[in-house]
Amino acid sequence: MSENTEFEMPTPNPALKRLDFLVGTWDLKGSTVEGPMGPATEITGEETFAWMEGGFFLVHRWTSTFEVAGTAVVDSGYEMFDHDPATGGFRTHFFNSLGPYDDAGSKYHGGFTGDSLIVTGPARISRTPNADGSITVDSDVPVGDDTWAPMMTYTLTKTA
Repeated sequence: MSENTEFEMPTPNPALKRLDFLVGTWDLKGSTVEGPMGPATEITGEETFAWMEGGFFLVHRWTSTFEVAGTAVVDSGYEMFDHDPATGGFRTHFFNSLGPYDDAGSKYHGGFTGDSLIVTGPARISRTPNADGSITVDSDVPVGDDTWAPMMTYTLTKTA
């Protein structure tokens, strides 16, 4: 390395700003869907999205509770969103209280379809902003090749 080399601060891809609609703290209210997890049950919790210093990663933190077959489940975790230069879309890595990190099963990738951010991994998660400022989140599970079934749907209402 040359003594005359000046350090240039890296800058995040401007496409990441498209994720700004998620930034904030949100109340989560909705329900699971009757299906493989059992009868439909209420889901409640809180989600927070904040930019990590530098603006390269959007950090998602959540805690939610719901029932599966009569058992109360607490699902909490962290997810990191970033820009995927290979696809021009977004990718995420998540870590949660329901299991160890799995290189294949703990990653999502995707992008925007209209106003909806849709990422696919072990499930397909769609986050759609609404006119009233809330966000609708739909989570689907795979039931075959390119076939999805609803697992849960909830609304995020901004609190901060």
